[in-house]
Amino acid sequence: MEAAVPVRTIAAEPAPLDVDTGRTALVIMTCKGIFWKPGGFGAALGNDVSLLKQPSARAAQVLAAARGSGILVIHTREGHRPT
Repeated sequence: MEAAVPVRTIAAEPAPLDVDTGRTALVIMTCKGIFWKPGGFGAALGNDVSLLKQPSARAAQVLAAARGSGILVIHTREGHRPT
């Protein structure tokens, strides 16, 4: 028999979000400036990075909400060997 998994409501905009914490994970991709700053990797790919803002503060809010709700949090980091 499976254990009951709580569905929790997270305060969010534009509306609260009901999340099945046993079947949901938050994946945070790297937020390094190389992806969103002018002259960085994102710009080198031809992306208009002028539309982007530093993601750290917003990501921190989402991370805190996920942790507070018992959601699994997965962080990634992109890395490359030196050329």
